Amino acid sequence: MTSNRYVFEEEDKLKSFDTLKDLQVTLDKDRPGSLAKATTAIANAGINIEGFCEIDGNFHTVTNDPAGAKKALESAGYKVRETDVVLFPAEDRPGFLAEVLKRVTEDEINVSVAYTLANMRIAIGADQVSKLKEVLQELASTATRRR
Repeated sequence: MTSNRYVFEEEDKLKSFDTLKDLQVTLDKDRPGSLAKATTAIANAGINIEGFCEIDGNFHTVTNDPAGAKKALESAGYKVRETDVVLFPAEDRPGFLAEVLKRVTEDEINVSVAYTLANMRIAIGADQVSKLKEVLQELASTATRRR
């Protein structure tokens, strides 16, 4: 029987481990309509939101067009901060994220932002993005060898 730890489909591997931009804006006020204003700016530019989170008036997003989304948000009056994030495929099972983060911690990588995206993916930003990408790719190749 094959272990399910870190199982990544070959097709996902080809599309994953890209380094993209997490765009963060502080919403005008944490009140009804603030999040809608930011997402509408992105939508009106014809840009797809791949994933997002909003906590206490801070909106983070990964889009299919980071430069266009940044421009749209700036045109709507937002100051945009960018962070590099690595995208990788996730597994829908208990403990998957904990295992990934444990391995990241073992390499003394400090995670600055993490959230889920559409299509069973996770975005993680860290203080050592290149090293993070290497660790995630290593996990994927280890899982492939275990099959």
